[in-house]
Amino acid sequence: MEEHSNPERSDGERSNSRDERRASDQQRRVSEQRSTPAVTRRRALQTGALAGAGAVLGAIGLGTGSVAAAPAGSRPDDIIHLDYDEYDDISDLYWLSNGDVDNINFVSDPVYSGESAIQIEVNGDTHWGANAHYEFEDGLFELNTRMRFALNTNWSMEGRDPSNCRLWNCALSLGEASAGGDVPDGTNGWSNRMYVTSRGTDPEGPFHLLSDTYHIDAAQDHNYIMDDDEYALAQPNIVPGVWYDFESYVCVNSVSNGEANSDGIVRYWLDGDLIFERENFSFTSDLGDNIIDTTGPVNHYGGRYEAPKDLFSYYDDHSMALNGTFEFEPCGSGNCTTTPEEESDTEFDDDSSSDLGSDDETDSDTAGDVSEDDIEEALSDAGVELPQGFGELFSR
Repeated sequence: MEEHSNPERSDGERSNSRDERRASDQQRRVSEQRSTPAVTRRRALQTGALAGAGAVLGAIGLGTGSVAAAPAGSRPDDIIHLDYDEYDDISDLYWLSNGDVDNINFVSDPVYSGESAIQIEVNGDTHWGANAHYEFEDGLFELNTRMRFALNTNWSMEGRDPSNCRLWNCALSLGEASAGGDVPDGTNGWSNRMYVTSRGTDPEGPFHLLSDTYHIDAAQDHNYIMDDDEYALAQPNIVPGVWYDFESYVCVNSVSNGEANSDGIVRYWLDGDLIFERENFSFTSDLGDNIIDTTGPVNHYGGRYEAPKDLFSYYDDHSMALNGTFEFEPCGSGNCTTTPEEESDTEFDDDSSSDLGSDDETDSDTAGDVSEDDIEEALSDAGVELPQGFGELFSR
């Protein structure tokens, strides 16, 4: 392979319901013995404690009654790289919600790096190859993902104009409304997925990309990454037989007084260039249980139409920055996890200034400390809704 630096509801597509999946041990394919770390929301919140949770939740606006979405450029809790050469079984990395386990495999050719890549096949006259999920145990607020992908050299999308095929789940909150045509209500799942599309192209390619989102305002909100879309910053061509470097960033929206704000973020890069940016999504009204659960490779062709022939998609170099981004400012640049105390502007009279630090009723180690109850009361009075477990920040 050469190196290169409207999806409809499908018949029989199973929902990504969290309860349904967890009820089946056989369907759950995340290995408890995998070498990649399991990241919990508790750990994410504790990591952000020194920065007042700024690195995870963004700034807390006491005057606005909201928990602000985390900005791009924040320091991640962890960065994970999945080296496919280190694994013998797909189930050590991903579990499947749809498709056939025989349709997803490690292959030695083609690869982008190392000795192994993942191949997903969708057979002609069918919809599903496989829908694979890398799961974050208790969810994330923010996810930055990178991977390489390629289409087989004779990939074709003939038979319907346009035709669309899903290649990657950028971020998915498990629930019945994360796919299948149901409209999310803020508590029952949501998703953002990347597709290849034949819209505006020849059925034999090159093709374009599509960002498809399930959010509170709509199911299957399509943004074709083409010149006529207001959020598209480029119109890249996808040539079969060529490896591409794809990166996505998804950050959940803020919540004010139990209501979702329209400030959720989705960004795409291709070969290092920003090609798509949208910052007005309402994904969730529940920051405790309806955030980012999974990401991963998928090959799902059409919905009410089928693949014209056997098609193969390939994946390599899957990396993830959890609750942050791959690129962030180093300490000393104003974005460190610890910040110096601001200089006080308080004016003292002569008597009080001469006695600073010597007041018998004041412990110098705790002077100026604010209790957890004080902070929670202030946030509650301001209408701020805190994620589950926020109080653990003050217990560490």
